[in-house]
Amino acid sequence: MKVALIGTGYIAGRHAAALTGLGAEVVGHVGRSGVEQAAARWGGRAYRDTAALLAEEDVDAAWICVPPGAHGEVELALIEHGVPFYVEKPIGTGLDVPRRVEAVLRDGGPLACVGYYWRGMEVIPELRRMLAETPPHLVRAAWHGLVPPVPWWRLEAESGGQVVEQATHLFDLARFLLGEAEVVHAVTRRPSLASHPDLDVAAVSAATLAFGSGPLGVFTATCVLHATVDAGIEFHCEGRKLTLTTKVLRREDAEGSHEIPIGRDPLVVADERFLAAVRDGDPGQVVCDYADALRTQELCCRVRDLAG
Repeated sequence: MKVALIGTGYIAGRHAAALTGLGAEVVGHVGRSGVEQAAARWGGRAYRDTAALLAEEDVDAAWICVPPGAHGEVELALIEHGVPFYVEKPIGTGLDVPRRVEAVLRDGGPLACVGYYWRGMEVIPELRRMLAETPPHLVRAAWHGLVPPVPWWRLEAESGGQVVEQATHLFDLARFLLGEAEVVHAVTRRPSLASHPDLDVAAVSAATLAFGSGPLGVFTATCVLHATVDAGIEFHCEGRKLTLTTKVLRREDAEGSHEIPIGRDPLVVADERFLAAVRDGDPGQVVCDYADALRTQELCCRVRDLAG
């Protein structure tokens, strides 16, 4: 399968490695910088814009790995050319662009997937089984880390803020497992950080959610630390606590503590499933379709905007 990568940052490199490992042929890269280096490493030709790529290459599928504020034109160009695409989360900084893209996709657009790859963890079926066995009463999720090195992340107009850009994985997984939620309360703090004087995103966020299926949820995020020390979600059930991180699914109950590795890299799983969906013409194989991702975007934006 012939694929293209739009964007040349860290996440584009992870997808390039995954795709070549899965046997896809990378025929083109689009980017403002580092595009020649990406082409030299992964194969294909370098382009400065999506229009030039589409004019020159026969592309079966594209991966969109651009900053949140750069979404919109790329998706619409691919839709116009009928090219299926996998777009990294978040799908925008707000709601206007994602809602416009979703409306065009709904009107006969190509297959589109969003990179909520936590859903692709191989332990998710086991987690679902345990949650069905002992339904949760309280959900606690945290994304506690540092300010990423890319300049756009520090500006809310370009990144959407930490809840929209990073903690969105946790909100999405909670939706995926528990259903829709109401935002009961949300608050943020914007302290001055000496190490990042230009930071204008909220450095601390907390929100309380009420899920229609019953549980209450407490979600917190901060970027004041030296590294990512917490990135996970806990489910507090009767007599049992279940914790999912990027490494393991942990069960704690009267019998002790037991850990199950998450399995293969879920980003690779998500790429594999999208390639199969494109090959088979089967949207049901993707980890998350665009319409479902829009609902996660709406939830994260409600949290951010309610907090102010």
